Amino acid sequence: MSRPDLRRTRTLVVVGAGPTAIGVLERLVASAPELADGRRLHVHLVDPYPPGGGRVWRAAQPDLLWANSLVGDVTVLPDPSVVVDGPVGEGTTLWQWVCDVARSRPDGDPIGREARRLGPASFPSRPLVNAYLGWVLDTVVAAAAPQVDVSLHATRVLDVADGPAGTRVRLADGTELAADAVVLAQGHLDARPTAAERATAEVAARSGLTYVPTGYTADLDLSALAPGQDVLVRGAGLAFVDLAVLLTSGRGGRFARDDDGRLRYRPSGREPVLHVGSRRGVPYRSKLGYPWGGPPVPLRFFTLAAIDEDFGASRRLDLRSDLAPLIERELAWAHYTELFRAFPERTAVPWPEFAEAYAAATTSRAERALVARAVPDPVDRFDLAALDRPLAGRWFADPEALQDAVRRHVRADLERSADPRFSTDAAVFTALLQCHGTIAALATARRLTARAESEELAGWWMNLFSYLASGPPGPRLEELLALSEAGVLRFLGADVEVVLDADAGVFRARSASCPGVTEARALVEARVPTPDVTATPDPVVTGLLSRGEGRERVLADRGVAGGVRGTGRLDVDAGLRLRTASGASHPTIRAVGYWTAGAQVAAFARPHTNAPFFRQNDALARDLWRDLTGAATGPAVTVLAAGAA
Repeated sequence: MSRPDLRRTRTLVVVGAGPTAIGVLERLVASAPELADGRRLHVHLVDPYPPGGGRVWRAAQPDLLWANSLVGDVTVLPDPSVVVDGPVGEGTTLWQWVCDVARSRPDGDPIGREARRLGPASFPSRPLVNAYLGWVLDTVVAAAAPQVDVSLHATRVLDVADGPAGTRVRLADGTELAADAVVLAQGHLDARPTAAERATAEVAARSGLTYVPTGYTADLDLSALAPGQDVLVRGAGLAFVDLAVLLTSGRGGRFARDDDGRLRYRPSGREPVLHVGSRRGVPYRSKLGYPWGGPPVPLRFFTLAAIDEDFGASRRLDLRSDLAPLIERELAWAHYTELFRAFPERTAVPWPEFAEAYAAATTSRAERALVARAVPDPVDRFDLAALDRPLAGRWFADPEALQDAVRRHVRADLERSADPRFSTDAAVFTALLQCHGTIAALATARRLTARAESEELAGWWMNLFSYLASGPPGPRLEELLALSEAGVLRFLGADVEVVLDADAGVFRARSASCPGVTEARALVEARVPTPDVTATPDPVVTGLLSRGEGRERVLADRGVAGGVRGTGRLDVDAGLRLRTASGASHPTIRAVGYWTAGAQVAAFARPHTNAPFFRQNDALARDLWRDLTGAATGPAVTVLAAGAA
């Protein structure tokens, strides 16, 4: 790339104006005094949704929909715990903003009303989070003024293309921007229906059935689901929780507590009857409802150094067969470290003796024998298989017995998640975040096998991580219990299979948990679309791929038909530059987000955790400055340190 003309203002276009875009902009502004070299930068943020929250966190959605993080656990601004090259400040967290800014809003302001009833252990609505993100963006833009100008465009980007005069960005309102650099940060992309979804939709339409394919729940048209109608729901994660909220409270139902304190649901009469099933057959585990002071348990078995010692520094690694046993051992180590630290009276041997024996154990049988001797109460033992598949191997005589069992499971989970006597769960949660950092580093370094990167990373690992560490707020699970007791919600069980009987005009569901078949004339796929850049209607990504200016990351694998595996993700290099069809790094376009082949990091962070979100944004921002000022000395590299989250 030729050295830019430093006499003119440089231009950066960011496609998207949600949390990721805010994070990159904040880091650009922070490093400007050091790296701008007196030159001005003009940043254009382009997003059809109001800037700050973007699509997912937009204000124009029901305040019935919540974030699944505590108010006290959210920030998008780095604090002194963050170890990066650029400068960091104290960072205003969501909770600080609630106290210092939002609570001073007028009485008639819904955000102000909500803020005044929230505490650090409350779950905020998505519109309130949007207001925080908008405030952060305004604050960053105000701080940018000395060296960075920011323009906001409330429209869509139609195309980003190279031409004789450089990179041009064409907007839906007719504007065309000349860009020295572009960052694609659209967040979650829409996807066209898969072949299986199209086939199901076509047969369902011919049979007069209702079929709702995968999508973002807040965007779905649910009007076809009639009051009292039986509806099959495939998926029991966060998308299902949102669906249940919109079809119950969103249709006028109310929750109220009886004199005994139990939450009850008062139907409006407009609700359908939801029959939900999944592979596990139970909802995701509750978010913890108490603060934990730690300290976090440092990784011991799942660090990059430990992995290199076990497998060598160059071998490609499979998540399930190679790394899953190490992850399980690491999570158990965090569990027992916290148990012995916080509750030594519930153990039978001194910690040094246990720690030495645990580290020396070479088989799972030896670990189990040690735990049986050292931890008398089975409730205090870590059993990942039982946590992950609570209905596995269990058979219930009839659907009512299954309902009782799932309700007992959810109620026990709620009680435990609110009880700091089980702070071992908080230690495991933190260890999961750290393990995710290690996996992100392995993915960035291209250390994973083709199967691990294309299937297991977004499949097995993210499913386990979300189930254990990113479940719904406790109050939402309590509401699901009330819906179940009211007959509005029915649990189908584990390993649910759904078939469409076109001749009979019904969907049929059966599970591995109890006898019987459930029939319905409506089916909802309660999950977000799987990333597939070759099937997205997003015009920017489609255009880049069609011209060869970008490509899907495809992996060689002699073990599958055709010898390659598609990942569904946009290929980027270690510096987050697009890979072109030839494999070269694009000189001006970078991409970051869930739908790219770069490291998958959350767009929010827990305060005081040195989160990957900040480290990635800082490295990207500083690379951009070097490119824009002509100070780049070679290929940019983004490195995520393992073990931090």
